[in-house]
Amino acid sequence: MLFWLGIFGSVLAKTVSTYDIDHIILYSLAIFVGLFIWDITMAFIASSFRKILTTKLLGAISIISGLSLIGFGVYFGVQAFKLLFLS
Repeated sequence: MLFWLGIFGSVLAKTVSTYDIDHIILYSLAIFVGLFIWDITMAFIASSFRKILTTKLLGAISIISGLSLIGFGVYFGVQAFKLLFLS
């Protein structure tokens, strides 16, 4: 929830400079409702799959997730390097 609120802060900063107070309230409410629905859905899915997920399967998912995070990190690191030093 704190992660999404951090993102909301950056969106809100741009929104405040662009829209009036009515739109800001509407967008804020929509974001909070969306976050609530997302969190409830993820909690429901996690509790539903608890019986299916074994220790071995969770380990495989963790390895795949870690490798994909490393891949994204390398990709964005290369992009940052190109932007900072080759532009």
